[in-house]
Amino acid sequence: MLPDLMSLKGLFKIDPIKTDNNIFRCHYKLTVIFLALSATLVSLNQYVGDPIDCFINAEKSPFPNKVLDNYCWIHSTHTLPNQPGIKGEGSMPIPGLGTPKEGDKLIYHKYYQWVGFFLLFQAITFYLPRFFWKFWEAGRMKAIVEDLSSSIMPSDVEEQAKHNLVDYLLVNVNQHQTYAACFFVCEILNAINIVGEIFLVDKFLGGEFTEYGGNVLAQTGMNPEDRTDPMSYVFPKVTKCLFKMYGPSGTVQQFDAYCVLPVNILNEKIFIFLWFWYIILAVVTGLGLLYRIFTLVLPKLRLFLLQRRAGRDFDSSQTETVFRRCQIGDWFVLMLVSSNVNQWVFQEVIDELAKKFRGKDI
Repeated sequence: MLPDLMSLKGLFKIDPIKTDNNIFRCHYKLTVIFLALSATLVSLNQYVGDPIDCFINAEKSPFPNKVLDNYCWIHSTHTLPNQPGIKGEGSMPIPGLGTPKEGDKLIYHKYYQWVGFFLLFQAITFYLPRFFWKFWEAGRMKAIVEDLSSSIMPSDVEEQAKHNLVDYLLVNVNQHQTYAACFFVCEILNAINIVGEIFLVDKFLGGEFTEYGGNVLAQTGMNPEDRTDPMSYVFPKVTKCLFKMYGPSGTVQQFDAYCVLPVNILNEKIFIFLWFWYIILAVVTGLGLLYRIFTLVLPKLRLFLLQRRAGRDFDSSQTETVFRRCQIGDWFVLMLVSSNVNQWVFQEVIDELAKKFRGKDI
């Protein structure tokens, strides 16, 4: 996993040219960084550290502990149903462990073997919409605004770049529909992905993720002696493992081993953070989609947003002239341009573009 961690250097950098918005960046930057780092930490814990320690309740073990550890790690461990995290009332010193009653179906825990790979898979899926948008965008925004810095005193290069930008917008007016549609599709992919990831994690954890954070919050205000521990239910720290081997006489001997899972201390912290982050990100992404729908169906809202980017002190008639000649794709490009240049440059672009539109109308 170390090469995956090293490849995150580009995500930590601030892109000088913005081709998306803050919600989009939360998906492919913040979320991907956390998932990749978590996958690396979990994998290091598994393959370099000591993720599981098992022992049997006997004076002398008939086999090395390392053998027992590997066996239980590979073949999974188990707890009793409805017991992890539930107060044992003195009869059960370790929640989830004890003698199974007739009809009890043991709960087997196998997910911890795959947590690192699962988190890495999630990081890839969160980055896919960004990958598609970069492919479709093809560096267009960088090409048209790269030489327009945010300095107040423009240079000759910046003046020429500004004129080139105006000429580009004039020549390519009403030709940015596909460009904008690709971005809107990627926004929808982000929304589908975050909802899908919540249900995917829930399936991965045996149906315990959707209520995980809510159960944790519900217990925080209770007396520590009376409350249960939802995190111990989903990520038990102590489990049992059934080890079978042939004895000297050829009969099968069965050993009931206790297993301590230090790796679940890390897993529970990762997934409780993911629960809150995914809920917040899903809500914010949903609001972002509502905003996008409103901008698509309400021309007055698009005009208002464009005028706000140009500034209150700017002649609104110039902005309206440009807006009347633009389709949704052109408006989207202008909004991206305004995110990459200072307000004075954007005002000059709008002003010059409006004059040229009027000149063509005459």
